Amino acid sequence: MRSDRLQRDITIDIVRGAGILMIGVDHLAYLAEKFGTANFVNPFITWLRVGWSSAAEFFVFFSGYLTGMVYLKTLHTHGTWMMWARAAQRSWHIYVVNLLTLCCVLVLLHLAPFANGQLNTLTDMQTLMGADAARGIVEFLRLQFSPLFFEILNLYIVLLLVAPAVILLAQVSRAAVILISVGIWLVVQLNAAWGIAPAFASDSNFNPLGWQLVFVLGMLAGMHGVFARLRELWSRRRLVLVSGSLLLVAFVIKMIDRSGWALPLIGAFDMPGFDKVNLGSLQLAHFLVSVVFVTQIIPRSLTIQGSLPFRAVAGVGRRSLECFCLSTILVYAGVGLLSQTGSFDPLSLLVVGAVIVLCLCAFAPLVEWIEARPWRVQSAGLQPEARSTTDSRPVSAALTMRNVP
Repeated sequence: MRSDRLQRDITIDIVRGAGILMIGVDHLAYLAEKFGTANFVNPFITWLRVGWSSAAEFFVFFSGYLTGMVYLKTLHTHGTWMMWARAAQRSWHIYVVNLLTLCCVLVLLHLAPFANGQLNTLTDMQTLMGADAARGIVEFLRLQFSPLFFEILNLYIVLLLVAPAVILLAQVSRAAVILISVGIWLVVQLNAAWGIAPAFASDSNFNPLGWQLVFVLGMLAGMHGVFARLRELWSRRRLVLVSGSLLLVAFVIKMIDRSGWALPLIGAFDMPGFDKVNLGSLQLAHFLVSVVFVTQIIPRSLTIQGSLPFRAVAGVGRRSLECFCLSTILVYAGVGLLSQTGSFDPLSLLVVGAVIVLCLCAFAPLVEWIEARPWRVQSAGLQPEARSTTDSRPVSAALTMRNVP
């Protein structure tokens, strides 16, 4: 039992870590492209480039996956109110870290090597710098405004606060949870198509009413061991073949869609259903196939612990919040530096992207080392450092808690 649990944790960490790294380089390329450089070429091959979903869907899904498992255990062990308290504490933690990240970026953009007026405008950072800076800051604190790349953490703050309600309802009826979540998502899609419910509209990059479906599906998958049940019904090889074939078809369709080819009897092809803001139907379907494919192709053997690249990526997954925030700072820094030369050529972007990836892989173990509180570990011949009466948790318990979302 312990072995299976460890393998599943490693798989999730690797997927989350790879998602964070992809999000970092995707953000770099997206922001660089917004500068309008002639003949811009995106040198990064990420999940978004080869399909209709992106690393963000994986990140949201597996955050829900871990939330479902951990908070359900808290409910059974400590009761309802402790589960709500845990959700509130985690939401507050994300809120504070998001605010700290914003402060770091604002300081960065005031330094000469990174300062650029066009960058401030393109990212909406100008709102926090001009005459209306005070109002912009208040709106940010109230979750009503987010500069570029800060929207996803605001989404998490909201989703984590409602997660205990989802878990409680799921104890009564899983079908009701799915029906309510899918129903809200459908209203969002109808609004995007016909404008029937303006209250469900959003002009941000992540409409919580649309994206909640991925988070809820992740929670249910974590609470009820969906991937284990899939492996019981279908062999791993069959799952890879079926999901991989569907993804290959999706890739071909995207090539046709992006090429602008005119098909016989059809004319110009424009694939419907892609809507990043509201999580469009095409996006959702592609992700659901993708998550099955990806979770099957990652090795489950404990031998992956001996692979440095796997361990590095898994480390980023374990420290996903801190690494995501650092990636945002590094993207702003990288684009700020490149904007000084006005050149966003593929080689420069590759170098900056590689620096971001390496920094995140090095940063994750540093955070884990600090979180482990090494100054409290007993050294040879020395007694453990005395603890205050306000922190009596064993070191092993503290280490166990570090992977909780």
